[in-house]
Amino acid sequence: MYTAVQIAEQLNISEATIRNRWFEWIEKVVPEPLLRQGKNQYTQLALELFSKFATVELCDRNQWVADTKARYSHEWESAGVIEGELMPEAVGNVLALRHTQTHELELAVAQQLQQLESLIDQANTAEGNLSEADLKAAVTRGQQRAVMLYQAELQAELQTINSLKQRRMGGGQP
Repeated sequence: MYTAVQIAEQLNISEATIRNRWFEWIEKVVPEPLLRQGKNQYTQLALELFSKFATVELCDRNQWVADTKARYSHEWESAGVIEGELMPEAVGNVLALRHTQTHELELAVAQQLQQLESLIDQANTAEGNLSEADLKAAVTRGQQRAVMLYQAELQAELQTINSLKQRRMGGGQP
């Protein structure tokens, strides 16, 4: 859902233009329940139509309404939503609204799926970095143990040599 302010910012026009001037034209193409929920929340379909309407010249607006209405009616008809004379307009509007809401839900699910895949990629990268860090830490611990063992061995060797030299030289004390 979008506010008039958000749509206006995207199209670089005033919020009043969206609410007061352009909405009347957009509503000629698609019934209001498909364009907004409540007074301040516009649907994805409304955003798309406002974006397209922004490029229409003032003198071409009536033709744009006719062309766009025909295009969207055809889309709903192909989805089994509206069948002109066979279905009352109110029923067609409700079905078209359901189709639009389903489409918006599909878009939201696709976006959530993309975010989840990104999170999984981040977790895999972190796990790879953790494994690399664990390996480096193990190598460092091994080096530290080897240094300590060599130091203890060398120290014992030097003490023993020193002790033996002192004995040989007559110190006699171990």
